[in-house]
Amino acid sequence: MISYPNKILAKRSERFTQVIRIVLTIFGIGAVVSQLLKIFPWLWSDSEWDLNFSQIAASILGIVLFLIGKGTTVQKVLHYSLFSGKERMKRLLFSLPISLTLLVVVILKLILGYENSSYERMMGEGGFVEYGTTLTYILAFAFSLPIGNYFIKQKQNLLGVIYYLLAILFLFIALEEVSWGQTFFKWETPDFLEEVNVQQETSLHNLVWFHYSLRDAIIVVSFLGGVSWWLASLFKLTHKFKQFIKYLIPDWYLSSFFIVSFILSAILKFQDILTFFISKDQEFAELILSLGFLLFVLTNYFRQSFSSLKLRE
Repeated sequence: MISYPNKILAKRSERFTQVIRIVLTIFGIGAVVSQLLKIFPWLWSDSEWDLNFSQIAASILGIVLFLIGKGTTVQKVLHYSLFSGKERMKRLLFSLPISLTLLVVVILKLILGYENSSYERMMGEGGFVEYGTTLTYILAFAFSLPIGNYFIKQKQNLLGVIYYLLAILFLFIALEEVSWGQTFFKWETPDFLEEVNVQQETSLHNLVWFHYSLRDAIIVVSFLGGVSWWLASLFKLTHKFKQFIKYLIPDWYLSSFFIVSFILSAILKFQDILTFFISKDQEFAELILSLGFLLFVLTNYFRQSFSSLKLRE
């Protein structure tokens, strides 16, 4: 039985563990089933048997996620991260996006070839990476709400409103990633949207007025997310203000998620020159960015449990 120093931390740890275990279990099962339907399409259609690397990789990952969700790994890793292994976990998180990028975008691409259809399916619209981004933003939305609620109860209204707005933004992005459900339910795009949507989808970010500026926006947001902790360290801030902005900017060990997203997105602006990178790598950059936001939210979700300082507007 794992014990915690206060009731808030115990409650939030239990809630976090339950949510993540359920999500991993469902996502794992969904990944395996969806890939089996692709591998054995004759089970539900007249198509022939099909198998490729992306389906095998997604199935294996789905099984791993399912096993993690059903076990006690999540609870143990959380307790280790909050207490005895806190500093080591920070270093691990800092190195994680760099390692993932080298493994997926560089090594995997060298093995398969950057024009390999399996690689393009993993990175493409409606692929495993995009669904991962959607799920990550949904989780960021879910954990932003209790942060906002807590701030409002503590009369820290400004921070509360900011986190409510962040929650709305995260949910909006998640729904945009799956075209507000069109990806799953396959409805026809309304004519008035199809005419002005680059991908003929039910989404706003692909409207012709926004689509070509989206990567620039991601570059700016990623850059600011990556250097904000450093910029804040350059100024002599009061202790009170430091306690305030720590809930608004990612810590140093999360900066790598934003910097990696920034570098990949910036490189992809010159993809005609750097042909090793392809446009679909942008989906991976967006996944890394979403993970940065989720970890930022989770950091503050648990930070509230430890902090006894009453912030004021």
